[in-house]
Amino acid sequence: MENKEELDQLRVEKKRLESLLDFGHKVSSRILNLDELLKMIMGETREILDAERCTVFLRDFDSDTLYSKIADGMGSREIRIPLDKGIAGAVARSGEVINIKDAYADERFDTGTDSKTGYVTKTILTCPMKDKMGESIGVFQVLNKRSGVFDTEDERILLLLARQAADAVENAFLYDEQRKMFESFIDTLSDTLDKRDYITAGHSRRVTFFAIKTGEAMKLMKHDIELLKYSSWMHDMGKVGVREHILSKAGKLTDEEFEQIKSHTVFTREILGKIYFKREFRQIPDIAASHHENIDGSGYPRGLKGMAIPFFARIIAVCDVFDALTSKRHYRNPMPILGVLNILKNDVGVKFDPVCVEAFFKINLLDIVRGINLEKVENFVIVSDDEAILQKYILEDFYRVLSSSEFTPAQSMVVESFARYYGK
Repeated sequence: MENKEELDQLRVEKKRLESLLDFGHKVSSRILNLDELLKMIMGETREILDAERCTVFLRDFDSDTLYSKIADGMGSREIRIPLDKGIAGAVARSGEVINIKDAYADERFDTGTDSKTGYVTKTILTCPMKDKMGESIGVFQVLNKRSGVFDTEDERILLLLARQAADAVENAFLYDEQRKMFESFIDTLSDTLDKRDYITAGHSRRVTFFAIKTGEAMKLMKHDIELLKYSSWMHDMGKVGVREHILSKAGKLTDEEFEQIKSHTVFTREILGKIYFKREFRQIPDIAASHHENIDGSGYPRGLKGMAIPFFARIIAVCDVFDALTSKRHYRNPMPILGVLNILKNDVGVKFDPVCVEAFFKINLLDIVRGINLEKVENFVIVSDDEAILQKYILEDFYRVLSSSEFTPAQSMVVESFARYYGK
């Protein structure tokens, strides 16, 4: 009997050791998205410690709080705790482990969350997550061990997990900070361009919105969506090199003025070519500068044809024309939506890649309405009844409705709902 118990204990220890090794491998696998990393850490920690729930709190040094965007039992709602409150705050401040055998008997335990969710917290094990300098950058907290209470071995293991996770979290933090800095740089350049001409303000953001939605309809990988996003955001950067009176001219452009407008693609390549992009973004100058190339080779600036045009530039081309035609310009009001959609359909194989147009027409109509009005209407709101109607259709369905000679009552409702938000 004693040998059997020892054997069972050895099996448990072996499984736990394997889990710890597996955890170390996973946190070192360069997951740079912070939310994905935290979700993985929580799941593995919960499993290793045989706990019902796990939360990883990160320290916000600016506001002196702990926060978690992902917590078991709380969905994706962010939890934020002042550093001087609660058990997690006490651990972050002291840098010491707190192991509570009976939560409701401890005055530091806040019963509010249990009251709201109906969950009953029994045992709590909380430990700090420290950086290389020994400063607390977060807190690990596990709740309700399934078999009894958390013991000193659990404390040791949680500290080990927290140490292993700290480097990965710091790397993800750094990556997130670099991403924010990069995006603020792009946003500033885009905003500077918009300020040159109030009529076209927001164009780059709208094109980016539609490009992302098109990429999602194509089920592109996350890193491809990111490349598409940044290329779209900067696709008109070269317009800073075009004279302002030409950009904002109300009448028809002369041949010479049109050549000046066309030169913005060359300027885009020159400007973006001087920016250092990390390896996965080095195609951005080529993509952004090619959004006026046509699939039949009649575009500019290089007259590229078919597959020679970067694929993401072909997506941006569709989105760019759609936004231009559905927006007010100095010389015209937005074109009627059926006319816009007919142009996209009729230019398939001439200007546009059929795959890109097909994907664009798969965008949900509610997103089309949101995109069209992005940065055009202050405090833009779609009423709930219209929202419910619009989200039942993709753009292709709506196109078929508009192309029909008569509308059913349901079709009339979607046409009316769309019309309330178009051409503003």
